[in-house]
Amino acid sequence: MKLGRVLLRSVVAFVVLFLLGYLVPGFSGLTFPLLTMVGILVGVVAALVERTTHPHSVRGRALSLFLITAAVAYFFSWLAVGRPPVASALIAGGLVALVDLIYPERVQT
Repeated sequence: MKLGRVLLRSVVAFVVLFLLGYLVPGFSGLTFPLLTMVGILVGVVAALVERTTHPHSVRGRALSLFLITAAVAYFFSWLAVGRPPVASALIAGGLVALVDLIYPERVQT
């Protein structure tokens, strides 16, 4: 896992959660520093999970990223807001995984 990929996932998670804060009521309580922490945590946890599980396909990586993003977003929203809707965390995870599907990591040979 390269540092550029971790940064890309962190930025994508930050932007998705930032935009969802305006559209979805469950994420409106997330502040800028908290969104930054969530983005960095999503990137780092996704890198660690990929390093330990070694998903063999792009869909496998996207599925693990979906689950990680949804869990991290739900947990931090729960800490900040109280009880966020589960659908909001699933939407955030789905959007981050979709970006990962569109821009997959190139494997160097």
